[in-house]
Amino acid sequence: MDIGIELASAAHKPLLRDLLSEYLAESERYGGSGPDYPYFDAYWLEPEGRWPYLIQRNGECIGFAFVNTWSPSGRGTDFSIAEFYIVPQARRHGTGRGAATAVLHAHPGLWELSVMTLNTPAQAFWPGVIDAAGGRDVERMKSDSGTIYRFTIGV
Repeated sequence: MDIGIELASAAHKPLLRDLLSEYLAESERYGGSGPDYPYFDAYWLEPEGRWPYLIQRNGECIGFAFVNTWSPSGRGTDFSIAEFYIVPQARRHGTGRGAATAVLHAHPGLWELSVMTLNTPAQAFWPGVIDAAGGRDVERMKSDSGTIYRFTIGV
């Protein structure tokens, strides 16, 4: 299984918008904010500090990751997973873990990510990813909306 990530160009926006719509619909079940995502275009209009990734398996796009520098904890960070999505039919075979690890390794430094309390699949997924990616100095903090993970990759 060949899993890769690729920075998404403006030409990929229609594909990413479709995947984002699926992601937002799924996240509503866990208390997500609904179908609007006001930061989408900023990944191309304000690319400094924002990285939109396509996730591919064997050459087929199966998901995306949005990385930025916003700190969910408010303590400051180098990078943050803003959104991460693997289409349902591509899950359960290490694909998500491999893709998330590739994203983390693409940006060595201090990371944060936030997981909604009701999103029990993500609550189980992210600690394993952080461990598999070699995350160090891992902190787990409770927030009003869920759990914030803060850790270092590769530095």
